[in-house]
Amino acid sequence: MKTSSSWLRYYENNRLNRAEPAWETRCLLPEDWRRPLAVSLSHFQLGETGGGTFLLREASRQTDADDLAALELFVREEQEHARLLACMVRRLGGTLVDRHWTHRLFKLARRAGGFQFEIQMLLTAEIVGTAHYQMLRERIEDAPLRAGLDLMLADESGHVAFHLDRLRRRWREYLPLERTAWALQFQFLVLTALRAAWLDHGRCLRTLGYGWSDFSRRARQIAIAFLDGLEVQGCPVREMVPKEESIPA
Repeated sequence: MKTSSSWLRYYENNRLNRAEPAWETRCLLPEDWRRPLAVSLSHFQLGETGGGTFLLREASRQTDADDLAALELFVREEQEHARLLACMVRRLGGTLVDRHWTHRLFKLARRAGGFQFEIQMLLTAEIVGTAHYQMLRERIEDAPLRAGLDLMLADESGHVAFHLDRLRRRWREYLPLERTAWALQFQFLVLTALRAAWLDHGRCLRTLGYGWSDFSRRARQIAIAFLDGLEVQGCPVREMVPKEESIPA
């Protein structure tokens, strides 16, 4: 399990040597794929645009200096994802949005239960986003889009591992009943987020040849790996985040 200072160094190093995708090259994706992809990515882009003000303000009251600094860099990486997603939407000929029902719902829900609950909501979004980006990465034959997705997927793997390590520190103090209660409500959040995400992004995934069962299975695998990781204190965190697997058309 990494310490707060180790995660701070990770985020500092992760900002280095990031190659920018060649956005200016011609996009060869089929026209009937571009609009649903652009719409889906624009909604993810909106979700990544927050400045993290509430999160960081609450964190400053509850955590140490290194953990707070790591959380600040985590927020910056999310903002970098917003920039990458904006580039993808423009490459696909789409339009960025400034409001959507999923964004409003997520924003209201994550602030309803305080700092720790907001972290859970962000983690839930990381799990759903990772599943979605993996599935897009497998089907999209466009080098700049794949390069952008690769950057985000590498970051998301680190984000899930970061949140896992942060929760592990508290997990050791939970009674078995408290662990069960936390796991149950977390699973409820994941299942709810999955359904909301399918309503929003199902058209895009269906265009690429996926169904609800493909999306659900992928996100469930990531969530299960996270929950299993809470009980396996000595296992390297990154090994618990499953790699993308090919789903036949």
